[in-house]
Amino acid sequence: MGNPVGKLVTRAILGSARGALLLAALAGLVACDSERAEESLPDEVQGPAIETVDTQAAETLSRAIWDAGLAQVANTQAAVEVLNHTVEALLEKPSAEQLQAAKLAWLDAHREFAAALPYIRLAFAPGPLREQGRALQLVVDSWPAQPGYLDTVPGYSDSGIVNDTAVELTLTNLRRQHRLTAHEEASTGFHALEVMLWGPTSERAATDFTAESTGEKPEALAANRRRALTRLMVEALSEDVHRLAKRMPYGANDLSRPFLALDPVARLQQIRATHTQMVDEELLRRLPESSESDVESSRAADSKQALLSMLRTLQGNWFPASGAGMAALLLDRYQQEALAEHFVALEALLLGMEDPIELAKLENLARARQLLEAVAGLMSGTVEVPAAAEDLTPVSLQGQ
Repeated sequence: MGNPVGKLVTRAILGSARGALLLAALAGLVACDSERAEESLPDEVQGPAIETVDTQAAETLSRAIWDAGLAQVANTQAAVEVLNHTVEALLEKPSAEQLQAAKLAWLDAHREFAAALPYIRLAFAPGPLREQGRALQLVVDSWPAQPGYLDTVPGYSDSGIVNDTAVELTLTNLRRQHRLTAHEEASTGFHALEVMLWGPTSERAATDFTAESTGEKPEALAANRRRALTRLMVEALSEDVHRLAKRMPYGANDLSRPFLALDPVARLQQIRATHTQMVDEELLRRLPESSESDVESSRAADSKQALLSMLRTLQGNWFPASGAGMAALLLDRYQQEALAEHFVALEALLLGMEDPIELAKLENLARARQLLEAVAGLMSGTVEVPAAAEDLTPVSLQGQ
């Protein structure tokens, strides 16, 4: 990840006395994480008092962040369309090469969506829009997905919607089946489609998508229903992302209007609050705490890359490649340095972890959680970072 703080990020704060003091200061915040994660953003944006923020700088940055969101949602839409085409090609002529192409397109689209998620949550942050945002995320990115709800699993040859001919395969019915009786019963979104492409046991063969024409009702055969179900999932995903993309632009006067109605400094506070919640509710959730923890992408093994995509969006907003970012406008010098260093340390730790992430050592996962919690505390602006020893001015005492 790029970082304009320059040589400051090379200092090993985490192993220094100053770093230890910082982490100790954050301990109180960590204890409150579970409560903070359950809270919603207030209708009137709140946060630590900002003494001096240039209004024009806040206006420029807040619009730049919204514009970056527009671009990232457009990237997501384009990636989903590629996914749609590759899945259609797989169904048209199943082959190992086409199945691999569809998997790669899924990975790209999923990571683009993960990078867009901080912007999506910002767009739906106002009170009247929150439930809409939650609903959108649940249809597009609900996880974990129970494979037996969708397809045949070992020991249950008739399991799943693929084998349940009582469920007519239409887009309307697919949406009705989504999370019907439990949150694991996903029938739309990335992770339901992940089950179809990788297979319930990660052993999907391209021949599983070969059309069959035997019997009186070939449309009721499992292979043909699998094909129809997969096609409907991609159609639903494309539809949902397309609807989102139509609501984001300024001209749509929809999602952008509540954001622009805030004064520029309040917009920055809205972004800050959204980002700290992102860490609590999205990034930390993707780090398994034990072997019993839910895993986002257990078949595609994409949990770590999705987490990194979100993290890079956050860092890009706080430390953009050019111009003043959130850190420069909202944090003091020492908070900026510490946050930059935590971003770098966190990325290095994650990149060194096993993939899929659930195979990582528990001590590394715990360290990553600690770093993420520190990032949330620093972004919130509520933690004061002690000055480095070299920045302290010696005081001469009389008589010495």
